[in-house]
Amino acid sequence: MRLDDAVRMNPDYVVVGGGPAGCVVAGRLSEDPTVKVLLVEAGRDSDSPKVRMPAGVALLVGNDTWDWKWETGPDPSLGGRQFTWSAGKCLGGGSSIHGQVNIRGLPSDYDEWADIVGHGDEWSYADLLPRFVRCENYESADSAYRGNSGPLAVSDIKDLHPMAEAFVRAGEDLGYPRTDLNGEHPSGFGFTQATQKDGRRFNAYDGYIRPHVGRPNLMVLTKTRVHRVLLEDGIATGVELGAGDRTVTVRAGREVIVSAGTVGSTNLLLKSGVGPADVLRAAGVPVQVAVEALGKNLQEHTGLSVSRFIMEGWSLNTTRRPAKGLKAVFQLLAQRRGPLASPVVQAMAFAKTDPALSRPDLQLHFLPFAYRLLPDSRSALTAELPNRAAVALQATLCKPQSRGQIRITDADPLSRPTIDHQLLGDERDVRTLVEACKLLTGIFQNPNMARTVDANFNPPVDPTSDEGWEEYVRSATNVAYHHCGTCRMGDAKDPQAVVDPSLRVIGAQRLRVIDASVMPVVPSSNTYIPTVAVAEKGVDLIRAAA
Repeated sequence: MRLDDAVRMNPDYVVVGGGPAGCVVAGRLSEDPTVKVLLVEAGRDSDSPKVRMPAGVALLVGNDTWDWKWETGPDPSLGGRQFTWSAGKCLGGGSSIHGQVNIRGLPSDYDEWADIVGHGDEWSYADLLPRFVRCENYESADSAYRGNSGPLAVSDIKDLHPMAEAFVRAGEDLGYPRTDLNGEHPSGFGFTQATQKDGRRFNAYDGYIRPHVGRPNLMVLTKTRVHRVLLEDGIATGVELGAGDRTVTVRAGREVIVSAGTVGSTNLLLKSGVGPADVLRAAGVPVQVAVEALGKNLQEHTGLSVSRFIMEGWSLNTTRRPAKGLKAVFQLLAQRRGPLASPVVQAMAFAKTDPALSRPDLQLHFLPFAYRLLPDSRSALTAELPNRAAVALQATLCKPQSRGQIRITDADPLSRPTIDHQLLGDERDVRTLVEACKLLTGIFQNPNMARTVDANFNPPVDPTSDEGWEEYVRSATNVAYHHCGTCRMGDAKDPQAVVDPSLRVIGAQRLRVIDASVMPVVPSSNTYIPTVAVAEKGVDLIRAAA
């Protein structure tokens, strides 16, 4: 569709951002034939073999065509290192370029949200569980906690690395149960479930929009930037769109829904005059709605890996060799199986650094792949990769204590925001990651794992003191691309809240934010499926208010 088509459509709802949340919102709202929905995506479509191929993540993340590549400032807690925070720049957003891990998090994550929001069971696990089930079409669903008729295809991994089973057995030796990580009792060790169908990536666009592109009340615009949300006396009336050298205004009959992702949504709202008054004035943006908390409370899962060379079993590192690579490509194309058809993370766990803790503080990952960050590495894609077969165990903090902020420095709608975040700015996070390193090395030493381990890759030699491990932590820490929290939800009277429990921007009318930015605290897991659940509930809230 073109800009003029969007103007003529005169939509009831304008949804900004074609990522996971935007696809859910636009697809669900358009189920009502009496309303018109416009979905605007700044990136391109997702119809590419690179997107379909599970291993295509290596070709997409870090690629300017597919990835927003949000850059952070120097991080003093990590010796001035900088990071690239990836976000999908295409229909499906992150679900088109990420690692295809299907995981919800822990029930306690959402009960914590409910406590923060302070509106009874609103946003609790009991409240969100039906949305988790509703979105899912899991081929092995066998309980009331799993869905088998939703829009999103979910599959078990067809070709597990042998050490994935060894990892789960090592967890059992440590006293953790073998579990369905999305089932009734997710805490424990289990195998990854993938957002795939028939050995191919299945993204949010495939589930929520693609089957319904023929709906006359649904329009999708790609390669179109939303320059700003238009506000009149605090009321959102529409958006200003730009494509090429053209700019048009599109009115929204009912609401504007911002679903551009944590960085994108925050940047758009700030450029539209919504946010802290001092930040807006300093940037030369007229204040439309003063919301002091917008852009603050920025969170990201901080993590690192410990890796080992192995004596047997395949590794994604060796698929770079011509013979092994050709075999893997044949398996992928002819059989839809093999290393290139599998997520990089093959087994996972929720674990504790201290048995006395009331809930897990680490999410663990088994990867048939290893890398070592260099001093100037901004992501794993620019890291050192061994040519020998190697695997890694990774740990991310379930609840990082460190917080950051997103702000703007000018009024240009196309300029990038500033991301200020000290990943290890809170010493509690450092201490937890030191203990995580000890836990990971202990798992590698478990007999189930040790029989296949050959030698260290990273670190080359395990430190023997907490001080040594802290040095490793500060050199090896990376981001998980799970940024959230900058449009935090809460009670309308909460000074730290940006949106109310119905996801309406506090102080504005007819303007909502629905994506990971509204999460008050990052979930203990990857954020894709939690974002989908937030969007499913957000649609219910919109319908209830209509």
